[in-house]
Amino acid sequence: MGESLVVRGGEVLTGDGRLHRRDVLIDDGVIAELGEELEPSEIEALDATGMIVVPGLINAHYHSGENFNPGLYENLPLDLWFVHSHQVTRDAPPSREAIYTRTMLGAVLMLRSGTTSCVDFLYEAPEITLETLEPVVQAYRDVGMRATILLGVADKPFAASLPLDDPDGAAAREAPPPNRDRIMQLARSAVDRWHEPAGTIGIGLGPSAPQRCTPELLDDTIALAREHDLVWQTHVLETKTQAFTSRQWYGHSFVEWMRERGLLGPEAALVHTVWLSDRDIELMSDARTTAVHCLLSNLRIGDGVARLPALRRAGVRVALGTDGRGCDETLDMLELTKMTACVHKARGGDWRRWPTARDALEMSTSAASVCTGHGESLGRIEPGARGDLIMLPRRSAAFTPLHDPVRQLVYGAPSRDVQTVVVDGRVVVRDGRVLGIDFDTLLERAHRHTPDVLGGERREDAEELAQLVDEMYQRVERTELEVDSYIAS
Repeated sequence: MGESLVVRGGEVLTGDGRLHRRDVLIDDGVIAELGEELEPSEIEALDATGMIVVPGLINAHYHSGENFNPGLYENLPLDLWFVHSHQVTRDAPPSREAIYTRTMLGAVLMLRSGTTSCVDFLYEAPEITLETLEPVVQAYRDVGMRATILLGVADKPFAASLPLDDPDGAAAREAPPPNRDRIMQLARSAVDRWHEPAGTIGIGLGPSAPQRCTPELLDDTIALAREHDLVWQTHVLETKTQAFTSRQWYGHSFVEWMRERGLLGPEAALVHTVWLSDRDIELMSDARTTAVHCLLSNLRIGDGVARLPALRRAGVRVALGTDGRGCDETLDMLELTKMTACVHKARGGDWRRWPTARDALEMSTSAASVCTGHGESLGRIEPGARGDLIMLPRRSAAFTPLHDPVRQLVYGAPSRDVQTVVVDGRVVVRDGRVLGIDFDTLLERAHRHTPDVLGGERREDAEELAQLVDEMYQRVERTELEVDSYIAS
């Protein structure tokens, strides 16, 4: 159960996009009432006088395994970046202490910038185990962040996911993936041990991508997700290589293949979805499948730009995700929200269809709630919603003079202005500081554990594999497809 708290004296940003002077009563982690001068007895009070109270932001797709990776790579397309970032040649996992510190660093960065809930698509090389998962769960519990931890799994080598000339020879340079039975045993054990449907820790399924998993693993993971009402995410059509591969394997896109196999539905979320056709968008809309848009990550590693306006016109629910620190160093959801509202205006066309600040804020709050496994209960301030709030000073440059609070929050408020963060009725950030965490000590521990996390790659095998992947990439780039998500030069 969550905690109880009354937030007094703030100006609450409600669903109509306006500010209203309201107290917010949170009872056992759930917003019970909004009103003027609420005075419940024996409940802790938080003075929000002079503050704008906003729903907590939701990072709908993120990889904590990359938290020690900022600045490592530049101008590497995903196919090459993946070889190194995900350490496909690694034989043994980092230590428990390194994994805990790595997870805690990302959680602190997100909380300080106003993100109260994240969907952590967790990879661990060479594979996730209960032993490597435990420190991730513990870190989120200790810091007080709401986290849905997805088991990022694959039962095929990375090389087998690519149209390489010699995929078997390339795969021999990798650490072998776990088999399907072992993956499913892990998933069931993790759900039994840590999944809290009404709590702050959730466990979900993250089959890496259609090209990296056998069809049987995709079937088994979504069946388990449907049986236990778990989150299910997979990376789909992020790159031109993936669009090319799907057509080579199946004659059409991965989205069409997933529809044929029964893998689309309201419980599924497809991440990136950069190289979509009109037919793909139609199928996602018909199945009520969510798209997770990772704009800054896609720009950073040269994927292209997803067709956000077309997705929204078709009625597809869209949430926002930062991806990992290897391709979005800040994990700053306010920054991402602003960029999402701005970049898609550059497409031109009818200005009446450009995404607004309110659209972008919805994608990083209420529209992302289903991605966490909490239904529609996150990202809004109303009775029945979970008590996840952030507070920024009303008296600041961003809101002076005040004309439109949503526009000024999205386009003008820096995340450093976030002063207070409440998760499930518990204050976890006060005066911009994450409670119970010595940030300087955390940074020192991160420096100390970085060699353990980043030093496990078999460098010679990785370089040879990268050379083969580069040759494939160049060949695919010369191929014309009927879809094109690159920015015209």
